[in-house]
Amino acid sequence: MLLKSEKLSRFFLYFAGVLIFFTYVSPCLATYNFEGSPEQDELIEVTSGTIKGGLYIDGGDGLKKTPYVQEFNVPGDSVVWAKIYVGVWGGTEAKKGTLDLTVGGKEFESVDLEGKADKGDDEDQNPAIYCTGHGVYWIAYDVSSNISTGPLKVEAKTSGDIDGRIYGIILAAAYEDKEGEDTRYWIEEGNINLHGKGWSGDLASTHDEAYADFSGKVDVDKYKTANLAVVYLCGSPGLEDSLYFNDEQLSDGDNKNDIANSKSYFDFKFFDVLDILADDDNELKFQRDNEDYLHPVLAVLSLGTGEEGSSDLIVSGLTVPLLYAGKDNTIKANIKNIGKDPAYGFQAALYADDEIVSTVPVSSLSDGKSKTIEFNWKPARDGKQALKVYVDYTNKKKELCEVNNWNTPFLSRIVDLTPPELEIEYPEDGKSVDAGYLTVSGTAKDTNRNLTVEVNGQKALLAGESWSASVPVVSGSNTIVVCAVDGENNTARELIIVDGKASSRSEFKNSLETNNETEPYNQTGQIFRNYDSEIQADLSGFCGEIGFIAAVLYLRLRNRGKQP
Repeated sequence: MLLKSEKLSRFFLYFAGVLIFFTYVSPCLATYNFEGSPEQDELIEVTSGTIKGGLYIDGGDGLKKTPYVQEFNVPGDSVVWAKIYVGVWGGTEAKKGTLDLTVGGKEFESVDLEGKADKGDDEDQNPAIYCTGHGVYWIAYDVSSNISTGPLKVEAKTSGDIDGRIYGIILAAAYEDKEGEDTRYWIEEGNINLHGKGWSGDLASTHDEAYADFSGKVDVDKYKTANLAVVYLCGSPGLEDSLYFNDEQLSDGDNKNDIANSKSYFDFKFFDVLDILADDDNELKFQRDNEDYLHPVLAVLSLGTGEEGSSDLIVSGLTVPLLYAGKDNTIKANIKNIGKDPAYGFQAALYADDEIVSTVPVSSLSDGKSKTIEFNWKPARDGKQALKVYVDYTNKKKELCEVNNWNTPFLSRIVDLTPPELEIEYPEDGKSVDAGYLTVSGTAKDTNRNLTVEVNGQKALLAGESWSASVPVVSGSNTIVVCAVDGENNTARELIIVDGKASSRSEFKNSLETNNETEPYNQTGQIFRNYDSEIQADLSGFCGEIGFIAAVLYLRLRNRGKQP
């Protein structure tokens, strides 16, 4: 009996132990969750520590088809910890596919991307697969034993039913450097789906905030630099979101209310947080605001004891193609660090006539190295504008020289080949309207300031982007043609057909005459009187022709009767 009791007690202890084990490890499993994986509201810490050397983080180009290639250059003497992150768009959470990764020529085993069917393998699986939302993947490969310092090429390929495009590839690496300074770092990963009610508005609730906690005591007087790096997937320009560090709102240059503003659904941003660093448990908060979908996937904080000041950033070249107004254009700039030390986490800006039109974050630039960065710009108008690239335009980096961060302005001509955006707002196509005068109205938008709009050949009145014109409508079918022409003779046309209704000719004419009292076109009555006269003249001619034909037929019949 005692033996049976001991066995029972041992069973319950074992069961309790197993239950506790799975309670603690289950959040680490790579299982699908619409709201967030492995946690719904916060990124999880995967490593932290202090090293004599530094933390390297770089990568990301934006959503592209595979194969997707990213090149890196890790500084220092040796790598002690490293992860490669790959973002993949699945299309939906129901589709399945595979991901193949090659790192420095070494091929990793294919990874199954199973969406909502993914139940996870074990708590230590490599890579970790975080899938949330409608098939948004963030895959984390531990490559600590696979890479070394120096140049590194990474290639990702997808296949299967999934969409398969890659959001971007990121490399985060802690490296030792015998001549370096002490660096303390935290790396937090995951995939949190911040969302509203969904594009169709049928989600039961919203998901508005997420966090990353950099826990532990910090000697704020010891560190001279504090750099924060964050990565988002799925953000959209023009939809607001915000970022807070220790309750202080961060800004990306002059922008603080649209941090995830890339057009390619991949944002990799850097922030200097030294002035707001806390001495205990620093906290980062991601806030959705009015973004439809936003996925924070990575947050990295690194503190350095070394003073910055021995880097020197310049613009060594600018490549400007033929630029088009109203179109997305890519301008490439080659930047170089001619100083003695690397530069980390700075911003470059493209200026047009002394106004910032595009910015690019730069994760790092080693001393003596060059890098090509790309600006995306959609000019609002045509004509000539002076272009200038300013590297470290926020002046966050202490450099050997602070007055060589920009190029000599380059005068570029922007060509307009885009027709105006023309829309007829009233009346609707196929609508029945009263015969008489009809006011047709709509909008016309164009990058060119010299814009004219005509309705059935009649010049419309313009007020900003709105236009209107009154045109005559007769009983029956009426075709209304609207043309918008800009200063470069780019033309847009829209056509509608309306059905004119009038109870009688006299009522129709009275309607037109009544309109003549207020409309500038006072010859309308005469026009329709002439129209009546033309009808009568046509009828007289028609009757004469019938009589002539009848006479000819009569004579021919009579002559035919006289023949033998």
